[in-house]
Amino acid sequence: MTVLAAESPLDAITVRAIAAQAGVGYATFFRHYGDKDELLADVADKLTRDLLDQVRPLLIERDRLAAARSLCDFVIEHLAICKALIAGGSGHTVRAEMLRQSMATVAMVRHRAADNVLDDLVLFHVVSATLNLLAWWLRHMDEVNAEAMAEIIERVVLTPTGALRLKPPASL
Repeated sequence: MTVLAAESPLDAITVRAIAAQAGVGYATFFRHYGDKDELLADVADKLTRDLLDQVRPLLIERDRLAAARSLCDFVIEHLAICKALIAGGSGHTVRAEMLRQSMATVAMVRHRAADNVLDDLVLFHVVSATLNLLAWWLRHMDEVNAEAMAEIIERVVLTPTGALRLKPPASL
């Protein structure tokens, strides 16, 4: 899928092309996946897990700039599939699944349990804002290099959010 994603938009990739690239028969594909979207979900799931495994230790250490750099490095190392999944035609659907999985994973490694709805809202903001910034960057990589993007993510999302004292508004 990664090789095909580097050559064509996801919407243009057929199951026949995927099967041929994998060296399996067309019918064999359907023994493993119901359709292309199931394969795409599997690929997105693995990509998200790998990305979180790389960035998580730095976030735990609270080295936000290093975490943002690691995130951008990961995107560059997996550029074709990241472009296809995060910034591609079905990017919104894939980002929604990556958001769900990222939130679940980050929630599991919190230093403390969520105290209130604001904790979950802040987590939602961090993950969705970061994915949206990455989607933008993947479309503008010729204008913004990885180091600059890492600084943007750190300054716009990670540090301001990390500085919040999560005291809920009176109405929550």
